[in-house]
Amino acid sequence: MNEHDRAQRFAEHLAVPLLDASTCAKDLEPGHAVIQFKGNVPAIQLTGRDVPGAVTVDFADKSMANRRRSGHNELLGKAVGWKQAHAPSVLDATGGFGRDAFLLADLGCRVDVCERDLAMALLFEDALARAAASEDTWLASVVARMKLHPQDAQTLKFSVLEAVEVIYLDPMFPLDRRAAPAKEMQVLHQLLATQIPESLQPDGEMGGVGANGDLAREAYDSALLAWARAQEVRRVVVKRPRRAPEIGGPSPGHSLSGKSVRFDVYPVS
Repeated sequence: MNEHDRAQRFAEHLAVPLLDASTCAKDLEPGHAVIQFKGNVPAIQLTGRDVPGAVTVDFADKSMANRRRSGHNELLGKAVGWKQAHAPSVLDATGGFGRDAFLLADLGCRVDVCERDLAMALLFEDALARAAASEDTWLASVVARMKLHPQDAQTLKFSVLEAVEVIYLDPMFPLDRRAAPAKEMQVLHQLLATQIPESLQPDGEMGGVGANGDLAREAYDSALLAWARAQEVRRVVVKRPRRAPEIGGPSPGHSLSGKSVRFDVYPVS
């Protein structure tokens, strides 16, 4: 499938127009996003000026191998209860760019991944397909243990949940307005800003970005954690900035801290 055909497929899935290749994202009305293809790899680019560059999901990226070599999976593995004799089945309920899901799969875990934003889910699906077709046998074997569900985790069927031992949550960190946030975080905040249920918005308003957006995301995160803890799993693990407060609700059983992040572990059964 050539680049144009793949772009057409994405446009149809997202029910959005297919723009002419000469259209520049920075010249479009700000506050939106477009999907661009570079080297047959899809990427999301925010529109308007002074926005971060395009971002994509790519499990073959060198940064993934670097994370593996630098031991990023060790603390995460401990948090989900990984042992040499047993790699638990994990539901990553907040897929995003899939980095932690990939590290868990590299440990040998079977990982179901939920991504509720359709554009991100399409990028994730495309990345899985590219990795599966790779001549790199290690890469192909890792993604073979990953399965994508393009939906909110709370809508998963019981047939998926009954095989899960651990639910992993990586909520969007609040944007640090004192510093330039990572472009991946900016894109996720933009895409998911209007997808939080109205019932969780402050005063019923669509939060979007800013203070109301932060309150809406906190309400959604608390509801998602409550849902996760109500499932028949062994534990729920929540990733947080190292010094960030716990998500609202019961305190975790214990926490594991690294240099910049912390894993809060909630035993369930």
